[in-house]
Amino acid sequence: MTRLRSLQARLMLVLLLIVPATWLAASAAAVWLAQREVDELFDTQMAQFARQLLAIDVHGMQPDDPPKLKHLLAGADKGRMDNDDMGLAIWDAQGRQVLCDGRGRRFDYEPARRGFHDFIGHDHHHDWRLLYLPAPDGSRMVAVGQKLGLRQEMVWSVVKAQLLPWMIGLPLMLLAILFALRRELAPFRRLAGAIAARAPDDNSPVPDEVPQEVRPLVRALNALFVRIGTMLEHERRFTADAAHELRTPLAALRVQAEVLALTPDEGGRRHALSQLQLGIERAGRLVEQLLALSRLDPLQSPRQREAVVWGRLAEGLMAELAATADGVEWRLDWRCPPEQALPLSGDSTLVGLMLRNLLENACRYGPADGVVELRLEEDAVSVLDRGPGIAPEWLERVRERFFRPPGQAQPGSGLGLSIVERIAELHGLALTLRNRPDGGLEARLERA
Repeated sequence: MTRLRSLQARLMLVLLLIVPATWLAASAAAVWLAQREVDELFDTQMAQFARQLLAIDVHGMQPDDPPKLKHLLAGADKGRMDNDDMGLAIWDAQGRQVLCDGRGRRFDYEPARRGFHDFIGHDHHHDWRLLYLPAPDGSRMVAVGQKLGLRQEMVWSVVKAQLLPWMIGLPLMLLAILFALRRELAPFRRLAGAIAARAPDDNSPVPDEVPQEVRPLVRALNALFVRIGTMLEHERRFTADAAHELRTPLAALRVQAEVLALTPDEGGRRHALSQLQLGIERAGRLVEQLLALSRLDPLQSPRQREAVVWGRLAEGLMAELAATADGVEWRLDWRCPPEQALPLSGDSTLVGLMLRNLLENACRYGPADGVVELRLEEDAVSVLDRGPGIAPEWLERVRERFFRPPGQAQPGSGLGLSIVERIAELHGLALTLRNRPDGGLEARLERA
């Protein structure tokens, strides 16, 4: 992959290409416009001069009678005038030259020509712009000429007057742009330095003293730091909780192993072995739930989206749990057509884990001969049991990780409802726990 240059270098390269190119385009346009204006001005002057020549009386004048202008201005200011750049000639009806001036004697008599005409000589000194204008009665023909080089000099004089300041100012302007660019990019360098100097566990917001266009990036960075800080806090809390919770079952396993090794009679050994197996099962379940939480915590949304089929999930889970839970009656209560039950798009595996935890809790904490009911409605999914319920003061705290109400006889880790609530949150659902009036607990999932 091609390495990108710095923003400053790229902007300067763009400016170095665009500004001179724009300047050259503007110069070409200025030359074209100046050429048009000069041609229009001089053609107008030549036409006016030719009409004035037609109005004068040339009878009795000889071709060389008009004195040269430099003689008429002898001793006076002649200005910046080149007498060789203009010429005039007048012919009578028979083609005799009756008046000429300067280069006019070299003009050819062409009675059939009318209007402007460019004469190109052997070199640029003999290139002329000529105007042939006949008298209305045909008695005379006037020719007025002007060197084309004069026009080119005038065009370049106008253009140079405009472009020379730019040739001096353009480098200065580019230097000023470079200085301004470096000054405006200074907040980026300060921002990069502030981020580079941060400690790995520092999730405090970055100052937004940057241009307005960059503030969305800074806000996104600050939001990212908050999420990273939250994730690290979850990881630290998870590690501490896991270490604390695993310490007790591992100690119990060690004790049961020691009892098994020291018990001499077969009956005691079988009892110790069954306790050891039960402890291993509890520890395994605790590890499974810890791993489930470790996968759920970093998620911001389900990794896959598909339509959740509640009927298929419910029937599969209830059949599976019925094989391991003796004395529990399972009921599936449809309060609506199956296809209308709480429409939900999400990860079916996670939704199945959420539903399984609720069903296992109802089975474990309800009475041995009780009934566990799964109720499916258009706007909610509920799991109901006929157990003792939960004391009102503990209804909210049972959602906390590793919390178990006092006096709880059934084994558990206190993570089941935390897993349920996290999966529900990822799918836009809310978990509600309430004691039923006729006894038991209802765990209800509905849209948040």
